[in-house]
Amino acid sequence: MKHFAFFLLGLTLLSSSGCLGQKNTKTLYQCLPCGLDCDHQTYNKPGVCKDCNMKLVKASSIKFKNITPQKVCAYIAKHPKTILLDVRTAKEYQGKADPDFGSLKNAINIPIQELEKRIKELKRYQKNEILVYCSHSHRSPQAAYLLNQYGFVRVLNLSGGMSELQNGSCKK
Repeated sequence: MKHFAFFLLGLTLLSSSGCLGQKNTKTLYQCLPCGLDCDHQTYNKPGVCKDCNMKLVKASSIKFKNITPQKVCAYIAKHPKTILLDVRTAKEYQGKADPDFGSLKNAINIPIQELEKRIKELKRYQKNEILVYCSHSHRSPQAAYLLNQYGFVRVLNLSGGMSELQNGSCKK
Protein backbone atom coordinates (compact mmCIF):
# COMPACT_ATOMS: atom_id res chain seq x y z
CA MET A 1 0.00 0.00 0.00
CA LYS A 2 2.91 2.35 0.79
CA HIS A 3 4.33 1.81 -2.71
CA PHE A 4 0.97 2.71 -4.29
CA ALA A 5 0.81 5.94 -2.23
CA PHE A 6 4.33 6.90 -3.37
CA PHE A 7 3.35 6.05 -6.97
CA LEU A 8 0.34 8.41 -6.73
CA LEU A 9 2.47 11.11 -5.12
CA GLY A 10 4.98 10.78 -7.98
CA LEU A 11 2.23 11.05 -10.59
CA THR A 12 0.87 14.16 -8.86
CA LEU A 13 4.31 15.77 -8.86
CA LEU A 14 4.92 14.86 -12.51
CA SER A 15 1.51 16.18 -13.48
CA SER A 16 1.93 19.48 -11.66
CA SER A 17 5.33 20.08 -13.24
CA GLY A 18 3.96 19.51 -16.73
CA CYS A 19 5.95 16.36 -17.41
CA LEU A 20 2.93 14.29 -18.44
CA GLY A 21 2.38 16.10 -21.72
CA GLN A 22 0.23 18.88 -20.31
CA LYS A 23 0.66 22.17 -22.08
CA ASN A 24 1.72 25.19 -20.14
CA THR A 25 -1.15 27.57 -20.85
CA LYS A 26 0.72 30.82 -20.40
CA THR A 27 -1.24 33.77 -21.77
CA LEU A 28 0.60 35.76 -24.43
CA TYR A 29 -0.20 39.32 -25.44
CA GLN A 30 0.34 41.36 -28.61
CA CYS A 31 -0.34 44.97 -29.40
CA LEU A 32 -3.78 45.84 -30.67
CA PRO A 33 -3.09 45.40 -34.39
CA CYS A 34 -1.64 48.61 -35.78
CA GLY A 35 -0.15 47.33 -39.04
CA LEU A 36 3.45 47.83 -37.96
CA ASP A 37 6.14 45.20 -37.35
CA CYS A 38 5.40 45.25 -33.62
CA ASP A 39 2.12 43.41 -34.35
CA HIS A 40 4.13 40.19 -34.31
CA GLN A 41 5.92 40.70 -30.99
CA THR A 42 4.55 38.84 -27.98
CA TYR A 43 4.58 39.82 -24.31
CA ASN A 44 3.96 37.83 -21.13
CA LYS A 45 1.66 40.34 -19.45
CA PRO A 46 -0.87 43.02 -20.41
CA GLY A 47 0.19 46.63 -20.79
CA VAL A 48 1.19 48.87 -23.68
CA CYS A 49 3.33 48.09 -26.75
CA LYS A 50 6.78 49.60 -26.31
CA ASP A 51 6.95 50.50 -30.02
CA CYS A 52 3.53 51.93 -30.94
CA ASN A 53 1.91 52.53 -27.53
CA MET A 54 -1.15 50.50 -28.48
CA LYS A 55 -2.88 48.49 -25.76
CA LEU A 56 -1.68 44.87 -25.46
CA VAL A 57 -4.46 42.32 -26.00
CA LYS A 58 -4.52 38.54 -25.65
CA ALA A 59 -2.80 37.11 -28.72
CA SER A 60 -5.55 34.49 -28.94
CA SER A 61 -8.12 37.27 -29.50
CA ILE A 62 -6.52 38.27 -32.83
CA LYS A 63 -8.33 35.98 -35.25
CA PHE A 64 -8.38 37.70 -38.63
CA LYS A 65 -6.22 36.54 -41.53
CA ASN A 66 -4.14 38.58 -43.97
CA ILE A 67 -4.17 38.50 -47.75
CA THR A 68 -1.48 40.00 -49.98
CA PRO A 69 -2.19 42.61 -52.65
CA GLN A 70 -0.87 40.16 -55.26
CA LYS A 71 -3.64 37.68 -54.43
CA VAL A 72 -6.56 39.96 -53.58
CA CYS A 73 -8.12 40.48 -57.05
CA ALA A 74 -8.07 36.77 -57.86
CA TYR A 75 -9.48 36.05 -54.41
CA ILE A 76 -12.36 38.51 -54.88
CA ALA A 77 -13.10 37.04 -58.32
CA LYS A 78 -13.21 33.54 -56.83
CA HIS A 79 -15.27 34.68 -53.79
CA PRO A 80 -17.70 37.28 -55.22
CA LYS A 81 -19.87 37.34 -52.08
CA THR A 82 -17.00 38.68 -49.98
CA ILE A 83 -17.97 42.02 -48.43
CA LEU A 84 -15.34 44.69 -49.14
CA LEU A 85 -14.93 47.22 -46.33
CA ASP A 86 -12.87 50.35 -46.93
CA VAL A 87 -12.01 51.97 -43.59
CA ARG A 88 -10.35 55.07 -45.03
CA THR A 89 -11.87 58.53 -44.85
CA ALA A 90 -14.64 59.41 -47.30
CA LYS A 91 -12.20 61.72 -49.09
CA GLU A 92 -9.69 58.88 -49.58
CA TYR A 93 -12.43 56.47 -50.65
CA GLN A 94 -13.78 58.95 -53.22
CA GLY A 95 -10.30 59.55 -54.67
CA LYS A 96 -10.19 63.16 -53.50
CA ALA A 97 -7.11 62.72 -51.30
CA ASP A 98 -3.53 62.95 -52.48
CA PRO A 99 -2.27 60.41 -53.33
CA ASP A 100 -5.27 58.62 -54.79
CA PHE A 101 -4.80 54.86 -54.40
CA GLY A 102 -8.19 54.03 -55.87
CA SER A 103 -10.78 51.78 -54.31
CA LEU A 104 -12.13 48.28 -54.75
CA LYS A 105 -15.31 47.81 -56.81
CA ASN A 106 -18.51 47.56 -54.74
CA ALA A 107 -16.78 48.42 -51.45
CA ILE A 108 -18.61 49.81 -48.44
CA ASN A 109 -16.93 52.84 -46.89
CA ILE A 110 -17.02 53.19 -43.11
CA PRO A 111 -14.03 55.15 -41.79
CA ILE A 112 -12.20 53.46 -38.90
CA GLN A 113 -13.07 56.42 -36.66
CA GLU A 114 -16.79 55.64 -37.14
CA LEU A 115 -16.69 51.85 -37.32
CA GLU A 116 -17.59 51.01 -33.74
CA LYS A 117 -20.60 53.32 -33.63
CA ARG A 118 -21.73 52.13 -37.10
CA ILE A 119 -21.13 48.40 -36.51
CA LYS A 120 -24.88 47.72 -36.69
CA GLU A 121 -24.78 48.61 -40.40
CA LEU A 122 -22.63 45.51 -40.93
CA LYS A 123 -24.53 43.07 -38.68
CA ARG A 124 -26.39 41.58 -41.66
CA TYR A 125 -23.00 40.55 -43.06
CA GLN A 126 -21.82 38.89 -39.84
CA LYS A 127 -21.76 35.41 -41.40
CA ASN A 128 -20.17 36.64 -44.66
CA GLU A 129 -16.49 36.93 -45.31
CA ILE A 130 -15.36 40.55 -44.93
CA LEU A 131 -12.19 41.89 -46.51
CA VAL A 132 -11.03 45.07 -44.76
CA TYR A 133 -8.60 47.53 -46.30
CA CYS A 134 -7.18 51.03 -46.04
CA SER A 135 -4.30 52.80 -47.77
CA HIS A 136 -1.21 51.30 -46.04
CA SER A 137 -2.66 48.61 -43.72
CA HIS A 138 -2.33 50.62 -40.52
CA ARG A 139 -6.04 51.17 -39.92
CA SER A 140 -7.44 47.98 -41.45
CA PRO A 141 -5.85 45.57 -38.91
CA GLN A 142 -7.48 47.60 -36.14
CA ALA A 143 -10.81 47.41 -37.97
CA ALA A 144 -10.41 43.65 -38.55
CA TYR A 145 -9.70 43.16 -34.84
CA LEU A 146 -12.73 45.25 -33.90
CA LEU A 147 -14.93 43.19 -36.22
CA ASN A 148 -13.65 40.02 -34.54
CA GLN A 149 -14.57 41.47 -31.15
CA TYR A 150 -18.13 42.07 -32.39
CA GLY A 151 -18.52 38.46 -33.51
CA PHE A 152 -17.44 38.67 -37.16
CA VAL A 153 -15.35 35.53 -37.60
CA ARG A 154 -14.56 35.47 -41.33
CA VAL A 155 -12.39 38.58 -41.57
CA LEU A 156 -9.48 39.21 -43.95
CA ASN A 157 -7.09 42.17 -43.88
CA LEU A 158 -5.43 43.47 -47.06
CA SER A 159 -1.72 43.56 -46.09
CA GLY A 160 -0.03 46.72 -47.30
CA GLY A 161 -3.35 48.29 -48.26
CA MET A 162 -4.31 50.01 -51.49
CA SER A 163 -0.88 51.62 -51.79
CA GLU A 164 0.50 48.14 -52.61
CA LEU A 165 -2.26 47.19 -55.08
CA GLN A 166 -0.98 48.29 -58.47
CA ASN A 167 -3.42 48.27 -61.42
CA GLY A 168 -5.57 45.58 -59.86
CA SER A 169 -8.46 44.35 -61.97
CA CYS A 170 -10.68 44.61 -58.90
CA LYS A 171 -10.26 48.38 -58.60
CA LYS A 172 -13.07 50.63 -59.65
